[in-house]
Amino acid sequence: MLKRILGITSLALLPLTAGAATLIIPAAGTGPGANGSQWSTDFIIHNASALPASIDLVWHDGNGSTKPQTFVVGPRTTVTSGDVVRGVFGITSGTGAIEVDVDDNMAGHLAITSRTFNTSSSGIFGQDIPAVNVSDTASVGDLSVLPGPAFASGFRFNFGAYAVTDATISWQLVRSNGKVDATKDVTYKAGTQFQYNSGIATLLGATPADNDVIYATVTNGKAIVYGSTINNASGDPTYVPGIRTRGDSHIAFGVDANEDGTVDIKDANEDGVLDAPVDLFTIGFPNYFRVVFPNNSNVKVELAEPAPNVLLLDDKGTIEWAPPVDQRGTTQTLRLKVTVNGVTEIISIPARVQ
Repeated sequence: MLKRILGITSLALLPLTAGAATLIIPAAGTGPGANGSQWSTDFIIHNASALPASIDLVWHDGNGSTKPQTFVVGPRTTVTSGDVVRGVFGITSGTGAIEVDVDDNMAGHLAITSRTFNTSSSGIFGQDIPAVNVSDTASVGDLSVLPGPAFASGFRFNFGAYAVTDATISWQLVRSNGKVDATKDVTYKAGTQFQYNSGIATLLGATPADNDVIYATVTNGKAIVYGSTINNASGDPTYVPGIRTRGDSHIAFGVDANEDGTVDIKDANEDGVLDAPVDLFTIGFPNYFRVVFPNNSNVKVELAEPAPNVLLLDDKGTIEWAPPVDQRGTTQTLRLKVTVNGVTEIISIPARVQ
């Protein structure tokens, strides 16, 4: 049970009139692990406000989510649980994510974190895992980098994801010399969490090497990615947050705005964004153009996210776009999921509505 919860039976829940904020602790667990390790997760929350805060805790794993567990945290009170997965959610062995829901007005007054640790005969070794606001999670086109251990033979490298919405992640193994050695696209249902223990081998089917890096590109929806390196001898873990960064596009593309066989606008700087907007008109017939990929024939194009006024006429990049009159004078962006020779990226097509 959570300790030092004040007034839980007598205080009414705070009304969520201003909307709710949602934070995610992307990895938590309890029970035995590899090499004789024994894991549990401390949950810590401090309310710096002079008012009580009502919070809901929800457990998520590969099977979905539990019913919310509601607690009240008193003013300027610290609440902890030494084994939150077992004590609050009644799970004796498992790995997942913890969702924390709180009124928007109170979210800025709360400090929320967790510590997942291994208890062994050599002592207790742990890692802090902070809560992530869902508004800060990776979305379509975002790349998160997970650096692996410098000495692969002495560590195991686990990584995983929590799907904020229905999401697809393109996982890539990048060796220290820059070579992409393995790629796998995985689709997740909203509210699920999956962790791949020794993920380079179990998810990507490769042999770990020193200074491996995992690229996780969200190609649909929103997700949080994370990793953890664990010393095989001591069981000491180190949390690896997904580092949001930006890579150059490996897929050369442009737009044939008039469908006359000529590339009119390019992505010359290879940042995955068309260098200039396509001109769209709100009167007359719908606008048509083709996204082209020079020197590549093995191409598949899909919409990366819902686009209400856009039709993808074929999987080679022919676009029909009919913006409504109320978008006149605005710039819109179309994001496409493009796969060339097994490599998947998100490209962006800006459009100027006239």
